[in-house]
Amino acid sequence: MAENETTNGFSWPEVKENMKQIFTWSYYKEGFSGWDRSSYVWLVIGLLVIVTTGLAHGLNYLSVMSMLGGAIGFTCTLAITANRRINGLLGFISAVLISIVAFHSKNYSDIVMQMIYLVTLDLNFMFFGNAWQNRKIKAMDNHGWILASLTAVVAFILLYLMDTHLLISPRPVIDALSATIGITGAVLTVSKYRSQYWMWTLQGIMSVTLWGLTALQGDANWVLFATYILYLGNDVLGLFFSPWARAIKAEMNK
Repeated sequence: MAENETTNGFSWPEVKENMKQIFTWSYYKEGFSGWDRSSYVWLVIGLLVIVTTGLAHGLNYLSVMSMLGGAIGFTCTLAITANRRINGLLGFISAVLISIVAFHSKNYSDIVMQMIYLVTLDLNFMFFGNAWQNRKIKAMDNHGWILASLTAVVAFILLYLMDTHLLISPRPVIDALSATIGITGAVLTVSKYRSQYWMWTLQGIMSVTLWGLTALQGDANWVLFATYILYLGNDVLGLFFSPWARAIKAEMNK
């Protein structure tokens, strides 16, 4: 659907239509067209890096899951940057694959983060993708700050308690903090705040640290380490060279 078309996207017939469109060619044509050239270039570079890193460290069950999850998840982030609802389907698949790897590595908060992505972003965009895609991109306001602050405080407390009392993680602080930032970014994304990209940038830094430590401590998974480095590059595109950035600039120039 063109970005300038309007639909509330919340009626049951429209939800069913959104789901039916997933099985049509036009859904994928729309999802992967109209991106900025920089996003296409970064996609090619990223996929080459992910596959090369995976092959260099040997193929097994977890490495294949990592490569697929990383590649699809990376494509998902670029689809969000392009303001395309196909990110929901891509995110759903990558969340399941990355959760499998995170469970093996005992990064339990990362699993929670992926599942929250799945519910708040992926299923939401699959069911109500038209409504989200057509909503106005907003600059951060008081409501956004309150929403982000409450989300961060509650998420960190619950995740840290989980990592230290329920499911014992070898990296509880960084695992909980990384997931907290990601969950906050997801909330801002759903709310269509352009400032989500500052949260994704912070989350990318934390995830690079988390998966780097995970690899160094014996659960070697350099594919996800490389994938989150690539996420940081996409965050730069989102902040300065994307429909999100242009929407705020246009608003400021009115």
